[in-house]
Amino acid sequence: MAQAYDFALEKIGMDVYAYTIWNDYVTFLKSVEAVGSYAENQKIAAVRKVYHKGIMIPMISVELLWKDYCSYEMGINPALGKNMIESRSRDFLNVKRVTKELETLTRAIDRNNPCMPPTSPQSTDEIKQLAAWRKFIAWERSNPLKTEDILLVARRVVLAYEQCLLCLGYHADLWYEACAYLEQTSRTYSERGDAHLTKRFLDEASTLYERAIQTYMRSNMLIHFAYADFEEHRLNIDKARAIYNRLLDVNEANLKDPTLAYIQAMRFERRTDGIKSARTIFKRAREDSRINHQIYVAAALMEYYCTKDNNIAFNIFNLGLKKYSQNVDYILAYIDYMTHLNEDHNARVLFERVLSLDNPISKQSQLPIWNEFLKFESQVGDLQSIKKVEKRRLAIYSDLNELEYRETLLLIDRYKFLNLLPCSNDELKLLGYNDTFSRTSSSLLATSPIINGTAILEQAARDRRALLPRPDIKHLMPFRPTRNPLPGSHPTPGGIFPLPDTALYLVKVLPPPRNFEGPFVIIDELMDRVARIVIPDNFEPVRVSVQGEVIRDLDTNNGPSSRKTEHADSDEEDQSLQSNLNGRGVMNLYQQRQQKRVKLTATAINADQP
Repeated sequence: MAQAYDFALEKIGMDVYAYTIWNDYVTFLKSVEAVGSYAENQKIAAVRKVYHKGIMIPMISVELLWKDYCSYEMGINPALGKNMIESRSRDFLNVKRVTKELETLTRAIDRNNPCMPPTSPQSTDEIKQLAAWRKFIAWERSNPLKTEDILLVARRVVLAYEQCLLCLGYHADLWYEACAYLEQTSRTYSERGDAHLTKRFLDEASTLYERAIQTYMRSNMLIHFAYADFEEHRLNIDKARAIYNRLLDVNEANLKDPTLAYIQAMRFERRTDGIKSARTIFKRAREDSRINHQIYVAAALMEYYCTKDNNIAFNIFNLGLKKYSQNVDYILAYIDYMTHLNEDHNARVLFERVLSLDNPISKQSQLPIWNEFLKFESQVGDLQSIKKVEKRRLAIYSDLNELEYRETLLLIDRYKFLNLLPCSNDELKLLGYNDTFSRTSSSLLATSPIINGTAILEQAARDRRALLPRPDIKHLMPFRPTRNPLPGSHPTPGGIFPLPDTALYLVKVLPPPRNFEGPFVIIDELMDRVARIVIPDNFEPVRVSVQGEVIRDLDTNNGPSSRKTEHADSDEEDQSLQSNLNGRGVMNLYQQRQQKRVKLTATAINADQP
């Protein structure tokens, strides 16, 4: 039973919720019967050892474990226990501090979240969970315990990655980061000369890679490539080759396009076993119906750069052209290779071959090829050849009804070089060069900040606006209107003014609006009826009172409290002044009574004096 507890604590003993396991283990050890003094001492040593490990681990309810430990030590030997508690209290305060930070970080993590493939686009909950886990892992890697034990830090970080992968196992970056951390830790121990721990962490990284490609990353090429490079770096060539073969054997349902896998396998074989092994992979790739044209380009360039044999590269490109004669990307890659070999005749033959009527490529798709043809003739051809290509290209544009009466835009391409153009930015914008011609221009033309005249003009306008004086709006209240404001209320904060005294009291005594369900008053008819009311001459204002005490006169303008006679005494003037200073809020009954008592007392004193 003790071995089972030790195994569990070794795996998850540093978890934030591992208190119950530590407590159960201590309880189990205390319940073991010990016969004799030697057995009793062995029991005390075992319990103390578990306590010493547990109180040094940041976890929830670690204070309870500390209290139990203190009680246990004081119960065995108070003098010795006091010294042992004092010696470990400082370390426990550090653990307690880290525990508070740990609780704050893990509060946002949902450990019960099932491992599901991420949606596209990611939901808000997925983004929050990923950010919370990354924050937790970064915190563990920062060594919050400030310990010098690298092994302890590595174990805590690996446990954090393991727990994260239980919920986010479909994120390839997390798998790679975990393996990279193990590899980094192994290098640290290698620099210290510890061969045992170096091999241990390398083996753990290999095991983690293997677990990834067997579970969630079965068809993920990135993890397979990283795993193969890792084993190749360890000189495990056969194991790395098996990783590539395993990826290439993945069925079509999980890996629809294995072209990149074949290319990386070719490069691996060329590095480890020579160009002949790479050709074997290329032969295997041609038999796979899922591949694309990039495998031919990669094989041809590998032959050209590694064997320096142009004939083999030509044969591979021509072999691919038979299959991808209508693929513009493959044709442009072939053209780029040909133009850099300084063989003008073969390059022109290739251009004429792909642009001939026998090649059933659409005219719209031919435009990038014509642009490359014109660029090639501008580099090596004479003026007559350049004009001939321009004329043929203009015929294509005419058939597509593009650039009608705007042949000047095509003339710009004759004289341009890289990002240098024969017109200024304003002239380019005036001609509509960027708007009309950007669909067929190269990526350099489309992304160049110098050629994109529209973007430059917009940036210049923004710079000019930045020089204009602007008011300081830092302390102004932002405009944040209220959604669905109530009738009569202001949609923005700060626009609600205090109600009159009588209306304020009425609002306070009325029930809240949510309790009123009707009938609703028709405001227009009510106001019309009020306007037609005839007020009699003998009208007296109604006084609102509570328990016999007057609170406020409804008629505040004509009430006796607002009148002031010409010969009023000073007490009445003070009372009137005090009433005005109190504002138009609800009068305080206590203040009214105090004022009456003061006035009556003053009158009685004056009457007693002779």
